[in-house]
Amino acid sequence: MDIETDTTPANPESNRVLLIDLENCPSQINQLMKNLEQFSQVVICYAQSGAKVPIDWILPLTSTVNSNKLKIFKTPGAGKNAADFGITFWAGVLMQQLPQNTHFTVVSEDTDLDHVINFLKSQGRTAERINSKKVEIPTSVVPSISTSPIKSYCVYLLKNNKNRHVKPETLLNHIKSGFKDDTLTSEMIIKELTKQGAISVVNNRISYNEPVITKLANS
Repeated sequence: MDIETDTTPANPESNRVLLIDLENCPSQINQLMKNLEQFSQVVICYAQSGAKVPIDWILPLTSTVNSNKLKIFKTPGAGKNAADFGITFWAGVLMQQLPQNTHFTVVSEDTDLDHVINFLKSQGRTAERINSKKVEIPTSVVPSISTSPIKSYCVYLLKNNKNRHVKPETLLNHIKSGFKDDTLTSEMIIKELTKQGAISVVNNRISYNEPVITKLANS
């Protein structure tokens, strides 16, 4: 399999890699299209899997494979922890190929993969292991509605500057999840963030203005 990858993403904030242990988290295949929206690159590792995808996904998935946005890697062997070794291999390859600000997320219930996370961190990278139910940024850390939801959300953005959504629709859905599907409040937050210059949208991609976010968070 060709391991070359694009090392110059269009938007630096999109440098987020997702490595999926499909052997350990087979249900994660159902989130694949959503993951491809949220991450700059997705790598799936497995030894044996009966996972199936809808036929409607074939064409878009083929496009993402051809562009190296999606890699599907079947390990040569089918022994215990075979997929873990695949995750470890690709983490090392991508760490060498991708920019320093790339954030790595490993999806697995296997705590042994924490060694991969610690290795990445030892090399100056940011990384985390999450289970299959938490591929999204955990909604429990999204601030609840308060007298100043703009300030609260800016505080959240500062604390999670490596895990920011780059598409308007996913940002809106994420804010809604933190405000109990309150569409009015969520749209108001995005509108005010745009008005204040904290975020801007160009070609359906969000850019974040760090100084303005910091100012709103501390106001």
